[in-house]
Amino acid sequence: MKFDVFGIENPLIDLLAKVPDEFLVRNELKKNHMLLVDESRHRFLLESLDGVEVRLEAGGSCANTLLGISQLGGRTAYCGKVGGDEHGRTYISSLEAAGVKSYISSNGSVTGSTVILVTPDAARTMNTFLGACQELTPEDVPLEELKSSHIMYITGYLWDTEGQKEAATLALRTAGAEGVHVVMSLADPFCVVRHKEDFRDILDRYVDFVFANQEEALTLTDTDNTHEAMKVLRQWCSGAAITMGANGAYVTQGDEHIYLDPYPVNAVDTTGAGDAFAAGFMYGRISGASLFQCGRQGSYFASRVIQQVGPRLSGDIRRELAEVLDDQRP
Repeated sequence: MKFDVFGIENPLIDLLAKVPDEFLVRNELKKNHMLLVDESRHRFLLESLDGVEVRLEAGGSCANTLLGISQLGGRTAYCGKVGGDEHGRTYISSLEAAGVKSYISSNGSVTGSTVILVTPDAARTMNTFLGACQELTPEDVPLEELKSSHIMYITGYLWDTEGQKEAATLALRTAGAEGVHVVMSLADPFCVVRHKEDFRDILDRYVDFVFANQEEALTLTDTDNTHEAMKVLRQWCSGAAITMGANGAYVTQGDEHIYLDPYPVNAVDTTGAGDAFAAGFMYGRISGASLFQCGRQGSYFASRVIQQVGPRLSGDIRRELAEVLDDQRP
């Protein structure tokens, strides 16, 4: 296999700012959700942050996960679309410098970005202007590289425009025909509400394993408790993980059903927690770990990320996580 994980999604520049709850109320924003905004609204929110420090870094949910897998030792690649601007060029160079092979195309549009508002309780509220991301087409998907991958990873954010949906559908069909393992993250409750029927169909037809947080899982399955939500998810997919924040995580695969206690943390910013969980979990799968160890690695990776501002750890992550990564597997 050329790549352990091949991801397709939205390359976005993250613009992170710490704000009080009052800022969300004043701007009529729902805490801990992702909202698609146009360029005018995006500019308005940035102008409203006058005097607030805004931290800029390359982001995007799928890219965060791929970078984490790369840091742990996996071979990863990424497909998406950026604008032909400085942000786009910086995005591609920073991704490849981090060890993720880029299959990102570019055009004359503006590179997409997300204003991420972090409140004192560490919740993050995202306002995304897709920019060039929404112009992804099936022609932008490198099918030969996808075919030579062990896992294809996608997120629900790809269903926001027709071109993206067509590109994702082509990738899903190709992966299915070639025996590539398909893993999907539901991405955000906002996405689930908008695309519930599409997601149910995709999980049933193409997806082998799904990641969801508790709210996403309950919303998609029209249930009111995690146990029932998992039962419904397993009717569609052979495996699933439901993350529950401070209440831990619940993972299943085949006949195994495992609850994972959370690692105690002092949460600073929950941006990227789900991305980190997916990275640790998938790295475990490609390295032959047990389901318990995969979940434990995902939980620990996520616990480290939420103790800082921003979704990505820096430094020698494999060395820092060695105690968990190399622990005796049950």
